Amino acid sequence: MEATAEQAQWFQIRPGLVVESLRIAHCEMPTSEDDVVQAWCWLRFRPADVEETTDPTNPLAPGKARPCSPCGACLLRLMAAAAAENKNVQPAISAEDPQMAVLVRKAQWLLDDAASYLPLGRGTARDRDVLVTTLDELVTRVREGGRPGLPNGQAVG
Repeated sequence: MEATAEQAQWFQIRPGLVVESLRIAHCEMPTSEDDVVQAWCWLRFRPADVEETTDPTNPLAPGKARPCSPCGACLLRLMAAAAAENKNVQPAISAEDPQMAVLVRKAQWLLDDAASYLPLGRGTARDRDVLVTTLDELVTRVREGGRPGLPNGQAVG
């Protein structure tokens, strides 16, 4: 799949259809069809349930909704595809790695929680330890190309 940041089309579920914490900005795959909008994270949406939004990393664009937090899996896959296109190499992170997707989502949830409690000086040492451990694991997996590592840091495979 070819993608560049300039071509990326961002969307999110319309307000009122789900609880606000589930409104995440997703990036649409170029292969989406008229009856379904497929995100880079492989989730599929009905076109009537979504609204177009500005790229979460750019200033607001006229006529587009203010973006919610971006989907971590969409961001990773979009960046990997754009990097692969620019370098003519395959993305290091496989789109079919469900364990990586789960780890990214876990990190996203923990970071969302930390964004509310850390600035207020709240949260326990255990909360911080869980966040740091998860982020360390994610960084290790990304550096190893998405494959789980051995205890001594060697990649499996």
